[in-house]
Formats: sequence, C-alpha cells, structure tokens
Amino acid sequence: MRHLLILIICFLAGTICAQNRAIHIVLGTTIGTLGSNNKLNLTPRPGFTLGMEYWGKNAKGNAWSAGLLYSAFRRVNETQKESFEYLTFYSMPLMWALDKKNQWFFQGGLFGNYLLGQSLDDNGNVINDTKKLQRLYFGPSVGIAARFGQEGRSRVLLGLRNDYGAIGFGSGTAQRFNTVSLFAGIEL
Repeated sequence: MRHLLILIICFLAGTICAQNRAIHIVLGTTIGTLGSNNKLNLTPRPGFTLGMEYWGKNAKGNAWSAGLLYSAFRRVNETQKESFEYLTFYSMPLMWALDKKNQWFFQGGLFGNYLLGQSLDDNGNVINDTKKLQRLYFGPSVGIAARFGQEGRSRVLLGLRNDYGAIGFGSGTAQRFNTVSLFAGIEL
C-alpha cells in the first residue's frame, strides 16, 4: 500500500507542474493471459476497459500520462469460464514523440492494479476464488498512443498498452499475468 501512495504523490506532483493538461475518457478492449503457474487449459477472450487518462506536458515540452481504469477479461474452454475484474492505476512518465507533429508517442512506465473479483464457472457451478489470490500487483507497462485533433479542441486518443503483472502482494496465490489493452478516448 505504501508503494501505491508513493505513486499517487508522484502523480499529483507532476499534475501541479504540468503546463498543458488534458483528461480523456477511454473505452476499449482487454485480453489477459496468465503465466505458466495456472493449471487450467483456458483460452483468453477479449474483455473491456473503461476509465480516465490524464496527459500533461511541462514547460520543457516533456509529456507524460497517467490513468485509472476498470478492466474485465475472461478465459474459457468447452466447460469452464474464468472471469477477472481489476482496478488499474498506471503512470507513464517516459513518453517520446515518434513524429514531428507530436501526435504519435511511445510510452513507458509502471502500473499497479487491485483484483476486484475472480470467479470460475465450471458447468454452472460458480466458484469465487478472489480471497485465495493475491489482490495487489505491480509491474512494467509500455504502449503506443496517438492524439489526433487541434490544440484547444476535443481530441481523439488511440492507444495500445501492455501491462505485465510481475510482483504480487497480499496473502494467497500469485497470478502472474500479461494484459494487452486496445482503447480509444475523447479529450474533455
């Protein structure tokens, strides 16, 4: 929890120093895969993501972004369906423009998420294992994003991000995972 507090303080300090700010409402799809420690033979299926993303730029022109998202994804086979729900906070302090118009960006940073729920539906028998799993995860996050539109008007945001849940905290079994999110947003 202390690590999450440090991330939030860094986010707020960056927000205060930002000269150019924008908030985006984002909606997208997420697909999640679990590491080899998972014994079930389940195939990942797309889920959805909904949240807000904040972009800032300081006086030197250095850009960064941060966001808070709700994500849900599932994995299935012929008889079973496993569902996951997460609340994710991420910070992308490393952003490099990929073109001269500053529309395309490569992003790098960290994310943390909190497992809201996990359930396994086995032929109609639903088992909730949320309390048996570690609930807090941290790891690296990388992505590519594009902002289209004119300065001072609503812009469209498109992005592709990959989060790797490398470190888990809390009692219970660790679930190493990788999520890939494709999202679109509109600037407020």
